[in-house]
Amino acid sequence: MHKMLSHIDTWIFDLDLTLYTPDANIMAQVRDRIALFVEKHFNIGSDEAHQIRHTYWKKYGTTLGGLMAEHKVDPHGYLDFVHDVDMDLLRPDPDLRRQITSLPGRKLIFTNADAPYADRVLAARGLDQLFEDIFDIHRMQHVPKPAATSYDRLCAELDINPAQALFVEDSAHNLAPAKALGMTTIWVNHGTEADSGSTDEYVDLEIADLKDWLSSIHTMEGAI
Repeated sequence: MHKMLSHIDTWIFDLDLTLYTPDANIMAQVRDRIALFVEKHFNIGSDEAHQIRHTYWKKYGTTLGGLMAEHKVDPHGYLDFVHDVDMDLLRPDPDLRRQITSLPGRKLIFTNADAPYADRVLAARGLDQLFEDIFDIHRMQHVPKPAATSYDRLCAELDINPAQALFVEDSAHNLAPAKALGMTTIWVNHGTEADSGSTDEYVDLEIADLKDWLSSIHTMEGAI
C-alpha cells in the first residue's frame, strides 16, 4: 500500500456510477422509473412527471424526499418500484473484486439507494459478500447525501474514525461533508457532472476509473 494511504483502515464506496461505469445505463432506467412512479401516483402525463421528479430532486436532494415531505409517500414501496430495473448490462468484474479485496481494513458501501437494490448491483458485478456493511437511505433516515447528518450517522453507527477513512464517490459535491469530517476523498470523474466551481477544497484526488486507481496505489510514487 502506498505510504500516503497507510493510515487508512476504512474504505467507503459509493455504489452507483462508482462501482460500475455510466455505460451500464442503470441510472437512466432508475430516473425513468421515478418519473413513472410520479406519473402513476398523481395520474399525470410523462412530461409533468419528469418535471416534478426534477423539482423535488433539486429541492430535497432526492425525489423521494419531496414525495415523503409533501405527500407522505411510503419509502419502501417507492424504492421497490424505482429500483425494478434491468441489470443485464452489469457484468462481473473479477479484477475489481481482487483490487478491493486486497485493501487492508474494512470495506463499506454508503449509498442513497436502499440495501436490497445495492445487493442486486453488487451481485451483478461479482462483488457480493465483499463489503462488511451497506449504509443505505433507510439508515440515513431518508436524508440523503450530501446532508452532513447522514455522514455523522454513518460514522457513529459503524464506529468509523473519519481521519482514518477514505471515501470514493462519483458526485463531487457528496465528498464535501466527508472532507469536512477529515476523510480522504476520491472523486471518480466520468466527465458528466455539471461544472459547479473548484473542488480543490474537498477532493483529494480526481480519478477516471476506480479499478485502474486501485491497481496503481500499491505501487505509485509521490503523494495524493
